[in-house]
Amino acid sequence: MLKQSKQKIMNKLIIVLITFFFVGNSQGQGVIENKRWGAEINLLWPIFPGNIYKGQVTYEAWRRNQLAGDVYLGFHIKPFEYRDTEGDFSNMALTFGYRQFLWKGLHLEVYQAFGPGFNRNNVIDGKDYDSWDYEVGGLVGYRWEFLKNRDEKKVSPYISTQHGFYYLAAQSNPHPIKDFTGEKPFYVGTLNFGIKF
Repeated sequence: MLKQSKQKIMNKLIIVLITFFFVGNSQGQGVIENKRWGAEINLLWPIFPGNIYKGQVTYEAWRRNQLAGDVYLGFHIKPFEYRDTEGDFSNMALTFGYRQFLWKGLHLEVYQAFGPGFNRNNVIDGKDYDSWDYEVGGLVGYRWEFLKNRDEKKVSPYISTQHGFYYLAAQSNPHPIKDFTGEKPFYVGTLNFGIKF
């Protein structure tokens, strides 16, 4: 029953992402030809919560005045670290999603991540666990571009911040965790530095 519910959530998110992408592309008028590509890194996560490194490439799929839609593809890497409730833990993931810009830099984001998680020397049973994990999330944020007239510049740097929630929707091989009562959505904040080119 729980697996069917998680599968329904994943299917709905994928449908929303595809719909936004194709609806945006069907409104081809007003697309800015320059500076459609971008690259960004998360400056916050290496510091807080710590030891997580995230980067991605973005592509402005469509634009009509201030409304625009970006798709993105990236990664996150968390090297091994010891956790009192789990043991040694590490994970990495391919990340992908969609950003809907509503007004200037104000945007909503649908986030997805898929990749392996590793637990070594589990504190409960001493075993090692490998799992394929799927995470989903929703964020709201704002992007500030430093150069106003970006069409005349080779690159346009920006800073963005986002707030929202992620949820670990599926795991192929969950490992035991002390005092664990089940997966719950958890708060996420980002601080990204990027460039449009």
